[in-house]
Amino acid sequence: MSLFKTIMLFSTLFSLAFASAEDWELIKDEDGIKVYTRTIADSKIKESKGVTTIRAPLDSILGVLNDTDACPKWVRNCKDPLKLRDVSFNEGYIYQVINFAFPVKDRDLILHSKMTHNPVTKAVNIQLTSIPDYISETKNVRIKKSAGFYFINPISDNIYEVTWQHHTEPGGGIPNWLVNKLIVDTPFNTLRNLRSIVQEEKYKEAKLKYSPDGVAIDWEVKNW
Repeated sequence: MSLFKTIMLFSTLFSLAFASAEDWELIKDEDGIKVYTRTIADSKIKESKGVTTIRAPLDSILGVLNDTDACPKWVRNCKDPLKLRDVSFNEGYIYQVINFAFPVKDRDLILHSKMTHNPVTKAVNIQLTSIPDYISETKNVRIKKSAGFYFINPISDNIYEVTWQHHTEPGGGIPNWLVNKLIVDTPFNTLRNLRSIVQEEKYKEAKLKYSPDGVAIDWEVKNW
């Protein structure tokens, strides 16, 4: 992809993510984490957005996000994660189960993850889109619709604003009030856990390999 096309792609993604800021309602502001929700068309489930600041190198933050097995340690209600396929350094397919308390059945989903790294702003965008038919259905309820992203924006050296924005239709008759409660708890706890786990030694030791224009292209040191 050319530099011009990369810049235009990020401009489009940034506009889509933040142009409708007036639609967001701040629901929780605690411990340096803000969680917003908003109503979206054709859904009774709100979209959520969590924002926090993380003091760590990009290498460490992406190290956690790349460590599929670590998902239960920091992503709220995540269990049984599995990396299904690595297409490239920037792209892959991931399976995970979302744990619900009895009597609600657990959900599972397959996410297509695709990362882009802006060579000018150095911001990273990781798009997450559900691909429900990528593998056969299991005993869990398969989530059909889920989409969102992580946006990692540099503020200064080793300080990043991290945004997790997501909308998921869990299906299966879960009460909407319960889902709309979870979409506040999930980003809040997930970002708080991310801020902590990124300080673990193996992620501190993670080192990215960069292209001449400063875009991450692979791992030099990967301890997971």
